[in-house]
Amino acid sequence: MKNLFIIGCLLQLINCVSIGVEGGSVKCFFFDGYDGQIVKVPYVVTGINEENVFVELFETILENNIEYNKTLESQEGKREGQLKHLVKGKKEIYLCFQSNDSYYKIFSFDLDISGVDKNFADKNQMDETEGSLKQVLSKMHKVYRNQHFQIDRENYHEKLMESTENQVKWCALCKIVVLMSVCLIQIYMLTNFFKDKSFGPSV
Repeated sequence: MKNLFIIGCLLQLINCVSIGVEGGSVKCFFFDGYDGQIVKVPYVVTGINEENVFVELFETILENNIEYNKTLESQEGKREGQLKHLVKGKKEIYLCFQSNDSYYKIFSFDLDISGVDKNFADKNQMDETEGSLKQVLSKMHKVYRNQHFQIDRENYHEKLMESTENQVKWCALCKIVVLMSVCLIQIYMLTNFFKDKSFGPSV
């Protein structure tokens, strides 16, 4: 059964976040969205079967005393991607990360909430200087994010190697115990056999 963890926090203040999601489970955050805002969520997944994931932005709607989730943006089967949504009206928006298989995964993501995006309004009104500055900031941010993702990947692989090493040690120990047990049983049987031969009736 999938466990849904709802964490209320001010994600607008967070630059880059990494969360771990157990296999077959979901982790969600919620934040306040206001009319005209643009929500952008670039993300990268690390772990086994990195593409076997589902990422979603949704809102809850109440109709006829029945509450249900309305998907705003979603992506599935992508190791790296971005969700982008134009907020209409004031509402609570949920951001969820899900591992679709039994493997633990790390989601590293940014939550970028800004004013009205020129791309949604009118491309002809975009200011060239503002566009250039955004490109420079975007490139710098991408470099920082990639470094952060690489550190997360290295930490994950280090953790995986430690786990594998412990499993190998326990496996070797079990084999040694089994072999010693077999040897002791054989020695015991041989000892009894020769005792029977030594003290048995002579012909």
